[in-house]
Amino acid sequence: MMRRAALIACLAGSLAWVMGTANAAADEQMLKPLVTAIHVHSTASTGTLDLDALAERAERLGIEALLLSENLALRYEYGLEPLRGTFKVSLSFPSLVSYGVKRYLKEVHDAQARHPRVLLIPGLEVAPHYYWTGSLWTRDLTMHDAQKNFLVFGLHETEDVAGLPALGNSSSYRYSPSALSGLLPALLVLPAMRGWYERRRSSRMIDRPSRRGNIRTGAIGLAMLGAFLLFNGWPYSSSQFSPYDATAGYRPYQTFIDAVNERNGLVVWSLPEARDFRTASARGFGTVTIRTDSHPDALVATDGYAGFGGLYQEARQATLPGGTWDQLIDQFVTGVRAFRPSMIGEIAFHSPDHARKDLDQVLTVLWVKERTEAGVLEAVRNARGYAVERYQPDFRLVLETISLQSVAGSPRGMMGDMLLIGDGQAVKVEAKISTTDRRPHTLTVRLIRSGKVIDRLDGTTPLDYEFVDRAVASNSRSAYRLEVTGGRTGELLTNPIYVEAKGPVHQS
Repeated sequence: MMRRAALIACLAGSLAWVMGTANAAADEQMLKPLVTAIHVHSTASTGTLDLDALAERAERLGIEALLLSENLALRYEYGLEPLRGTFKVSLSFPSLVSYGVKRYLKEVHDAQARHPRVLLIPGLEVAPHYYWTGSLWTRDLTMHDAQKNFLVFGLHETEDVAGLPALGNSSSYRYSPSALSGLLPALLVLPAMRGWYERRRSSRMIDRPSRRGNIRTGAIGLAMLGAFLLFNGWPYSSSQFSPYDATAGYRPYQTFIDAVNERNGLVVWSLPEARDFRTASARGFGTVTIRTDSHPDALVATDGYAGFGGLYQEARQATLPGGTWDQLIDQFVTGVRAFRPSMIGEIAFHSPDHARKDLDQVLTVLWVKERTEAGVLEAVRNARGYAVERYQPDFRLVLETISLQSVAGSPRGMMGDMLLIGDGQAVKVEAKISTTDRRPHTLTVRLIRSGKVIDRLDGTTPLDYEFVDRAVASNSRSAYRLEVTGGRTGELLTNPIYVEAKGPVHQS
């Protein structure tokens, strides 16, 4: 089965490569850049600005599209063994489960009509699973992975959202043999009824009152115990993966990705190297630890997602040359993965006062065929865009153009494209980099080919970058991407341009 799955994935990847190569040149003329802020919260969940205020702020900052990411379910629960259903503590924060998915989708639709200059795209932020280790009794209780999140877009039916398998999203819970086992205490009614019958029968016989009293007490006790245990088992439905299972690994996350894809949605790993570590007092039981560790391994351990957050305001290693991102690129190039590993920038915006960042601190500029939600999501899926972080309040880096072609004159390709060139041909990478204030700023450009830095240039904006790679291996597939950094200028990362060198290619 594994070999068959690998062959299917390889075939799908090869087919995607061929189709991408065929359409690259035609698409280039149709694309327009769209300045986008991804991962934005409003008052529908944990944000402090409503949709109107967000749209107005985006317009002032020159942002053309907002990809909203409201928390689906922020409800956490811990129950004491062995009666978790009765002795439990629940904690909830504002989310769509309480706000209402239907209400949220309608409000986005209405706000879009009031603010046509800013494209508003509804989305979700979801942590499919968290789990507990330790216990209150031993004073080492820890909740793991409450911030191991996805961003989800493209779902517009409340039923689709309600069915997403995630802890806290109780509408997705199902009745199962393990959940229905909570009904087993009802069987205690049988001996209780028998005991009560025996009491009545003994009352008609010459018997000691004490025996009749003991039978009655036992029958009542069994009935009360059965009722209590039935209450403890309520509501008899459960999520597919238990919050008390520390061995689930990435199964809840792959299940979630598959569920989104079945609904024709788009799912992105959010902030894969972000960490969260806090402690909370449990009074007489010591402290409870809440932690989410950096998890770039999630990008390799799961499949079928459209992309990941690669640029945001945290220390990151996954996008360094030869890191996790380049491993994903290599898996796509070799056909192991059928999906391009699209990289986006994430602002994770809650309010202007949160983490001292504004809505335009981290942006994703997408090259879209049309200024619609479908056009934006299509660009994300096909990795047609770059991420940029602003270090200074008054300007940011701009990638005006980027292209790659063979020196023999093949069609030009841009980010996300797959170009076929003749074997033995050199390729030329060209880019123009400036800043929004149009003033000179120092920067460093590095060209990365399949995980290795093959060129570096220190310069000043506006910068025209050009490099000819004459070391393209025969019968090979490669991926070229740019990394732009500056001490005070900012940071910019592009998605790759893919190249296959194979046989003679004749230009018409």
